[in-house]
Amino acid sequence: MPPDTLVAVIVRDATETDLAQITAIWNHEVLWTDATTDTEPRDARTAREWFERHPACYPIVVAATGDRVLAFGSLAPYRPKPAFARTVEDSVYVERGHRGAGLGGQILAELIRRARAHGHHAMLARITAGNGASLRLHERAGFRVVGVESQIAWKHDRWLDVTIMQLPL
Repeated sequence: MPPDTLVAVIVRDATETDLAQITAIWNHEVLWTDATTDTEPRDARTAREWFERHPACYPIVVAATGDRVLAFGSLAPYRPKPAFARTVEDSVYVERGHRGAGLGGQILAELIRRARAHGHHAMLARITAGNGASLRLHERAGFRVVGVESQIAWKHDRWLDVTIMQLPL
């Protein structure tokens, strides 16, 4: 379904029944792009474990039409130390056939709303430097570049820089 034919897209909490579709979107990015620095695809067990590590204060949301997941995003703790308890990191992924339809913006806006509602103080995005779409998405949402980690991730036979963007909440 091309992006311009999407009718009723809703952003909602992810459910366990969404996991197979979320995992398919994720695994494509892991295997074929540098949108994530992860290198191992998820199977059903690891997807369920990931899902279960997201209580209400670290939500997973999807953009869906009917029961079809077109995009997803999540919040995660930035670091496990207590000093960082009010800082979260976001992740946003859009299925490859639906990019450019505004779904990433809808997901990110909902994650920001929920981060604020849960009392988080800052939101960070760690984006591979070549991922221009994600850099622009976060900039449009008010994030600003606060640093670049140079050549820290090895993926697809090359070193990747990671840009860190921050949004005060």
